[in-house]
Amino acid sequence: MKVLFVGLARSVWLFDTSSLNPKGLSLQPVYEKISEKYKFAKAPKNALDFDEQKALSFKAGTFVNSKGTPVFIGFTMYADGLVADTLSSTDDSTEFLVELTSWIIRDYGLALPPNVKKTWVSQMDVECDTPLVKLNPKLTKFLKSIESRFKPVNGNPRQFDVGALNFWTEDITKPSAPAVVKFERKWQAPFSANHYFSQAPLETREHVELLNELELLLKS
Repeated sequence: MKVLFVGLARSVWLFDTSSLNPKGLSLQPVYEKISEKYKFAKAPKNALDFDEQKALSFKAGTFVNSKGTPVFIGFTMYADGLVADTLSSTDDSTEFLVELTSWIIRDYGLALPPNVKKTWVSQMDVECDTPLVKLNPKLTKFLKSIESRFKPVNGNPRQFDVGALNFWTEDITKPSAPAVVKFERKWQAPFSANHYFSQAPLETREHVELLNELELLLKS
């Protein structure tokens, strides 16, 4: 499985963010310093400058990770947690949250509760030269049945193929449900490009490992 690019590497820390500020301090200097330190192109102007999701959103900043590499960073503060997004890896997103919270706790007297729950969302585009129909040879017969029954409006015959694999939990409609696991052909990409989009509630590294397992399964 060849990774073409990472579309989202999200690290989520879930907790009541009001517990960050047990002393009721003014956080305006904190917001301003966050914007300045990470050079966010757009940042909240005050504690009431919420976005459409009722969150404080810091957009298009730069975070220099432990390897000295400057990476894109997006940061959002919700009532129930902190979210960091990069286009590199969840390692970078998590490292950003560790650095940010350590810094504001040390310099501004804030506090991080001990019961922080952590989760991730990874999205990437990949190249896989083995089609999904290989999962079960019986699907080939079914695809042929679709093609034989289909009546194209313009008279041109069409090739059908298995488009996606999706996996989700029973509580998918609940806010706490993990992200849907997806592996699907990229919209508008020709079949010959072998271009797929994938999503998983995993760290980037584990997501890649999972896709490699899928590829071995397809080839077996």
